[in-house]
Amino acid sequence: MNQTICDIEEDWDDYAYDHNYDLYDSLDYEDDPRNLTDRPSRFVKRHILPGLHPLIEEIRAKNGKAKMGEQLRCPMCGRWFVKKSYQQIFCTKSCKIKYHNKRQVWY
Repeated sequence: MNQTICDIEEDWDDYAYDHNYDLYDSLDYEDDPRNLTDRPSRFVKRHILPGLHPLIEEIRAKNGKAKMGEQLRCPMCGRWFVKKSYQQIFCTKSCKIKYHNKRQVWY
């Protein structure tokens, strides 16, 4: 039994590892792919802000009260659009998602 352990230790070659394939060797800490996610640690909680900048909230409130068919300005990107539904506030779904994602704070 001791003979096999010694054989394994002798067969191990420290130089067999090819450092050319090490993804994290040449990257800085900031560029590390493991740090690129905006997903927070499991120890922090999500908090929803009451609103963003007052001008964004003012445009958003005005868009919510507007009638269908009116030309409105998107609070997030500033593009003009025509309100197609009574509940439409943003020009596109991506602007709506951006707004709600910016209201989330993790700490």
